[in-house]
Amino acid sequence: MEYGFKMKRLTDQFSRRILEPQDVASLVVFRVGFGLLMFWEVTRYFYFGWVEELYAKPQFHFQYEWFSWIVPFPGNGMYLLFAALGILALMIMFGLFYRTATILFFLGYSYVFLIDQAYYNNHFYLICLLSFMLVLAPLHKSWSLDVLRGAETHTERLPAIWLWLIRFHMGVVYFYGGIAKFDPDWLGGLAPRELLVVANRGTVFQPLMEYTWVPHFYAWSGMLFDLSIPFLMLWKPARKWAFLAAVLFHTNNYFVFPIGIFPVLSVVLTLIFFDADFPRKIFPQVIKQWLSHHYRKRLAATGTLSEEQANNDSSQRISRPLLLFIGLYAVVHLILPFRHLLYPGRTIWHEEGHYFAWRMMLRQKITRLQFNVTHPVTGERRYANPGDYLNTSQYKVFAGNPGMILLFAHHLDQLVQSNARFDPIITARIEVSLNGRDFRELVDPELDLSNIPAYEPSYRWIKPFGEH
Repeated sequence: MEYGFKMKRLTDQFSRRILEPQDVASLVVFRVGFGLLMFWEVTRYFYFGWVEELYAKPQFHFQYEWFSWIVPFPGNGMYLLFAALGILALMIMFGLFYRTATILFFLGYSYVFLIDQAYYNNHFYLICLLSFMLVLAPLHKSWSLDVLRGAETHTERLPAIWLWLIRFHMGVVYFYGGIAKFDPDWLGGLAPRELLVVANRGTVFQPLMEYTWVPHFYAWSGMLFDLSIPFLMLWKPARKWAFLAAVLFHTNNYFVFPIGIFPVLSVVLTLIFFDADFPRKIFPQVIKQWLSHHYRKRLAATGTLSEEQANNDSSQRISRPLLLFIGLYAVVHLILPFRHLLYPGRTIWHEEGHYFAWRMMLRQKITRLQFNVTHPVTGERRYANPGDYLNTSQYKVFAGNPGMILLFAHHLDQLVQSNARFDPIITARIEVSLNGRDFRELVDPELDLSNIPAYEPSYRWIKPFGEH
């Protein structure tokens, strides 16, 4: 009885904590920052020609098992989709038709994300999750065009659960990234050494990377940072110093590793660990007064409810089904990163369970490969060059990924059957250097890859890492 009473008390305290109304300022900064970063990201795709290179041009994509029906839009469809994503990002930023914008952005960005496994990146996955969270969270209830045009009721406070949900996402990214680094290749400096050498070849940082202590410093400091930063940011006495460490950490990553907007996005997300009202404390008083005056003047003109009334509206209430869904959502994301433990062998070798698990920068693979197409009757054998079918981004990733190798073999099989009218034998001689080791055979060179089901778990048909 006593145990049950204590559990109920703890549950009640937890419920009050996550449902307690908090200042909306931090959430507004997150909404604006997220929208601005997404607009910048979309702009980069047009500026660097990535829409054409990655989606419009390729004839083959490494599709996800449950999403093989997702293919790029034909013609100018992908250009129109990315243009739409840019407009939607600005609408999220300004809080204009927010609900529609967040739903469409989540669907559109997730669509792009699921087109090709070769383009998988942890921050793309994170953006999908954050976009989904924006669909749920009413972050347009303050400092938004929806409020100014009278479509939404202004409020200065929202339930704390929306703050904690963003903190949860960022905490998971950090902490599970640290857990993944409990790997002999990482802690021994093998993985960081190869990553640093490859990433900084030909740069001003290259001479520094030749020192033997550098990869070990990156290995251990990176792991300790990832494991500790969420908790240090939650601890108020250490918060400012922890944030400074986060800024330095991500700034270093931005210049040393080619990981796109992830460092900037991480800094913006880490701000959410500060007190909910921190933006009101850091903006200059003159700016705050000017903005507040004009904003509230527009509120009065639209006939928006008073602050006292608004803070008692439906935005302060969270339905029980929604709470249960958020709880289940959190549990799934706590469990999902551990699914690699279900598979025998080393994840960095067979890649099963690598995706959607925040396993960042744990392996560097150099690959030598040759695909052979053999006529089953005549025995005639021809060499198939993957570079003739894949773009540079696809080729770099697929060569060390058994699952993608198998999908490519099936693609070759279909091409031969369609054009040459016979069912070929597809074999491959593939040698992989993992984190600077000697080259090892990944696949039995006599194995007919076309006879293996397209999404067969790789640990069942590749050579185990220790079998050399």
